[in-house]
Amino acid sequence: MKLKRAAYRHIEAEIYAYYDTLQAMEELRRDIILAGGTHDAYGAVVGDRYAGTSIVERRATKLADSILLREMERITKAIADTYARAKEEGRRVVWVKYGLAIGWEPPAELAARMEGRNRFDMSPDDMAEVLNVDRATFHRYRSGFVYGVAERLGWY
Repeated sequence: MKLKRAAYRHIEAEIYAYYDTLQAMEELRRDIILAGGTHDAYGAVVGDRYAGTSIVERRATKLADSILLREMERITKAIADTYARAKEEGRRVVWVKYGLAIGWEPPAELAARMEGRNRFDMSPDDMAEVLNVDRATFHRYRSGFVYGVAERLGWY
């Protein structure tokens, strides 16, 4: 089975935006935790007992129930898990193509070859040349990483 083109591109977009997504998750958490002034003045009354909830409980529930936050965490975890399982050569390809390096530092000579280049303007042939691999090898590692993320997300 093959991924549809739109799904493949969507996963690539998520990989490109990995660091932005992490930052957005932190901002969302901070906004939920530090939200102020938007609480009810009265608690709920159940039967003849007061069943009031504290602000902390409401914020914790909001954090736990945030669908957007859960989906962002699921996607970033899938990318990080797939990256952790990748071989050294796969990590090099992912770094050149997407700029992604989770707990991994690119070798100095590879970083020097990428110096002054914009990965968005480079063709796959240029990227394969920077990596000193064949074009087919570059595409195999790239698509293998994208399919790995898709499999972790349950999209493949």
